[in-house]
Amino acid sequence: MRVTNALVTRSLSRRLLENQRLLSEAQERVATGKRVQKLSDDPTAGSAIMQAGGSLRGIAQYTRNVEHLATRLDAEDSALGQLTDLMTRARELGVATVGGNVDAAGRRAAGAELRQLLGQVVNVANTKLGDDYLFGGIGNDGRAPFTLPTLQADGTTTFVVLDPPADPADAPTPRVPTGERQYEIAAGQTMSGPHAGGKVFLDSGMLDALNRLAFAMETDQTADMGSAMRDLDVAFSDVQALVGEIGARQNQSDIVRAGLAALRDTFTAQKSALSEVEMEQAITEMVQRQTAYQAAMLASSKVMGLSLAEYLR
Repeated sequence: MRVTNALVTRSLSRRLLENQRLLSEAQERVATGKRVQKLSDDPTAGSAIMQAGGSLRGIAQYTRNVEHLATRLDAEDSALGQLTDLMTRARELGVATVGGNVDAAGRRAAGAELRQLLGQVVNVANTKLGDDYLFGGIGNDGRAPFTLPTLQADGTTTFVVLDPPADPADAPTPRVPTGERQYEIAAGQTMSGPHAGGKVFLDSGMLDALNRLAFAMETDQTADMGSAMRDLDVAFSDVQALVGEIGARQNQSDIVRAGLAALRDTFTAQKSALSEVEMEQAITEMVQRQTAYQAAMLASSKVMGLSLAEYLR
């Protein structure tokens, strides 16, 4: 087979372009620090990198959910702490007034303080976290969940804002905050957020007991004070049980956060091992590719020069 100058030239050109491509890829690896630039560079590693990236995005979302949950749990823990202090003071007033030698004026003064404590309890019940009511439950419409309770003529207590009925003949409907928000912490796994206001302030009987005790002292109805005090003690115990529940949820959220952080570190390391290059090795390879490219250019120039000289002769 006769080897012509044209064949030699085409062969040299292909080799020169190949060396140029290899040098360009080596330079890109050094510039980006990435071994796999596109899936075709290493299909197996590229697929694993994509899976690790997807896992990291999911972990980031779950972490945001848990952080939001932890913020709300911390807020409820603080609110329940305030309630504990307020109810402790109310019980102290009740014990001193009901069981002590206190005259009517002293009972009225205690009733006035209890009324102030009740106002502070309602303020806690309407705690806002950003634009949201902490104890608003699910589907809160942006209105404060609670108003100051008042004792009705029939002996019942109104605690919440009432929605007017469509038919004036019907009784108004209380908007009781219910439902605990759920936060996704992993695929198919959720955690409960803060308790709804209905459970904290209504189911415990706290507002009713405080209101009746204040009313009994304000009106000097000593017969009703003992009953209100017993209900207040029950409400206090219920709130302490909720404090324990929130503490358990806080502990669980801390465990989940630690687990997500560990998973994030694992997938980050996996992705890095698959995609990133050893810089020293990458630089050495780039220098080798550059030397090979320069050698190919020099060889090509010499062959091209000889071919041109033969043509001119």
